[in-house]
Amino acid sequence: MAVNGKQKTQGYNRFKQYRGKSYTGMRIGGTHKWRYDQGEWRERKLSPDEWEIFYQTTKRRAARAPEESGAPVGTAYNWLIVSHQRVDKLDANSYMTYMEGKKFKVAHKRAGKNAWNASEKAQRKKAIQYLEQMIEELKQAEASEDLPYSVGEHEHVYGLNLRTRDELLAIAKDYGVPVTSRMKRGELLDAVKERLSGGERTGGDEQTPEKVDGIEAQLQSKTRDDLYKLAGEHHINGRSTMNKAELTNALASEIRQAGARSGL
Repeated sequence: MAVNGKQKTQGYNRFKQYRGKSYTGMRIGGTHKWRYDQGEWRERKLSPDEWEIFYQTTKRRAARAPEESGAPVGTAYNWLIVSHQRVDKLDANSYMTYMEGKKFKVAHKRAGKNAWNASEKAQRKKAIQYLEQMIEELKQAEASEDLPYSVGEHEHVYGLNLRTRDELLAIAKDYGVPVTSRMKRGELLDAVKERLSGGERTGGDEQTPEKVDGIEAQLQSKTRDDLYKLAGEHHINGRSTMNKAELTNALASEIRQAGARSGL
């Protein structure tokens, strides 16, 4: 076990190449899954469309880290996050919330060190470069391309690029995408994206994208377990015998009725 952990540590710390530059840490294309503890989000309205925000919580690995792997305890990072947040009001006190975007490493501080690896001036310059990169990507994107930071003109499943193969298989089934058990994750992702970009939906409850509103689209991206838990919070009877499509329909109906009762 210790040997395996040492091998993983060596793999994490060894130098790798990306576009002619050396880097250490997780390989390009690797993924993490985290669970965030119940946190605290604060915000202050600065103008009709601008808010100042603060968020604090502890994030934990969904699965335990291999022994002696990853960055040493005490390491710190400074990230710039550029994200789209989508919220749908469920009741007087609750919103269904998704965030999707990118994060960029601005600086890091090694365990046991007091100084960051970049000065304040260098970090500011790097943040500006990242923001200019995002602006350029938005400018160069084709008008039909599915992008974050916009919503309403296409059906969207949040976090699609980060879904596992099994999750993509479930989504493909919900949307009536013809798939086989031999398809690789990349092939499934492309097939689902093609359906969402305009192909008609033929499976599940036989709805087309035009008939699926924002609330229902958000619900469809959740797992059955998540939907079942949400159904319990909304006191939906018979939920234990419902499949994913039935839970989605029942929740969507309840959320719309709650909105109507609240005058939303």
